[in-house]
Amino acid sequence: MTNPTSTDVVLTPKVIGLSIAIGVVGSFFGFTFLEIATSGQRILFTELPEHFGFDQAPWWWITAVLLLGATVVFLAHKLPGKAGEGPLNGFHFDEPPSKAPGILLAAFGTLLFGFVLGPEAPIIILGTTVGALMVRKQQPSVVTLAMFLGGLAAIGTVFGNPFITIFMVLEFVAVGAAPAAILLPGLIALGAGFLVQTGLANVPGLGVHSLSVPGMPEYTSITVWDLVLGVAVAVITAILVGAFRLLALTIATHASRRPTVLIFGSAIVTAALAIFLTEVFGLNPNLLLFSGQTGMPDLITQTSLGTVIAIFVAKAFAYSFALGGGFRGGPIFPATFLGVAVGVLAILFFPETNLSPMTAAGIAAAAAVMLRLPFTSAILALLLVSAGGAYVAPFAIIGAIAGYLVRVQMDQRITQPNSNAPTDGLTPR
Repeated sequence: MTNPTSTDVVLTPKVIGLSIAIGVVGSFFGFTFLEIATSGQRILFTELPEHFGFDQAPWWWITAVLLLGATVVFLAHKLPGKAGEGPLNGFHFDEPPSKAPGILLAAFGTLLFGFVLGPEAPIIILGTTVGALMVRKQQPSVVTLAMFLGGLAAIGTVFGNPFITIFMVLEFVAVGAAPAAILLPGLIALGAGFLVQTGLANVPGLGVHSLSVPGMPEYTSITVWDLVLGVAVAVITAILVGAFRLLALTIATHASRRPTVLIFGSAIVTAALAIFLTEVFGLNPNLLLFSGQTGMPDLITQTSLGTVIAIFVAKAFAYSFALGGGFRGGPIFPATFLGVAVGVLAILFFPETNLSPMTAAGIAAAAAVMLRLPFTSAILALLLVSAGGAYVAPFAIIGAIAGYLVRVQMDQRITQPNSNAPTDGLTPR
């Protein structure tokens, strides 16, 4: 995206009207995308297996679905644009609409069929495409604005709270990755889009997507021990998630040379890991598959140290292969799942400790390593662990700082291996 000066966008009635219109339409399409992805996952992994008499999807079913998804992703790479940029290469608000079919097909092949990525990156592409098409006959600066507004409105449906999205944009502006001129139109678009979700007067909304992890205990008293353990959880999470990000960069290097091998190889690896968790530990495949949101309630109830370690390792490897293996989706939510897993491990080692502050530290650290956006990562952790109360805030900050520092150190020590493996974090171009 170009970086106009702060005087390039003025809140004229035309800009306000455009922001409202794109916010409404972008939010509608973003919500529709999420519903299709969620419904597809439920049909493929729950309803169809139950229809054929299975309590849960058997190992061969999971393998077949993942291979089918890999085939969809493979075909998407044959379309113009070759399915766009990978999830390691940032959020993109300027991809031309001509690339959208390939990107969205690859995203559906990834998300519906169980690979370990979230919806946020492709949903931005859907929003930017909608924005561009709404003003396709206007001058380039208007198209650029409309694409950014559409992307913001669409991703706002993922977070379920317009303020975390605008906070992310504020951080983009702070690091020079987005123009300050986008802030007010973006806020208007997010507000209008949120009304689509909540409804207005007697008109029902589509529904608000909640990110809060259920079952988090209230936390009302900070102790020195909690802070010490929170620092340990943050640092350990950051190092572990950062290491698996480096693995994903390596996989991306090989995928650029042998894309077909890595696409189908990643499907086989993911299937093997899912079979490992379901057959050896008797776990629900949701703990391995998908972005991790549906698996978090089950994760925090685990009481076996070995089981949680197995879940973390399996999820992290599947995540790395999805990140680097040619699939299309967002990197945020699988990382937060890994952060929750480290928080759960902390309370299994130290049962007297409260789960909420430890998971807040883990979530923020994991998100900051992947996003390189510490402020957004801290806010995201607070949102996910909101049931714990306001006292978890210092732990979210500790996690975000630890994750950011680890990411910076890692970026300084590696050389970008290829165009699909950047080191500059998730920022709009």
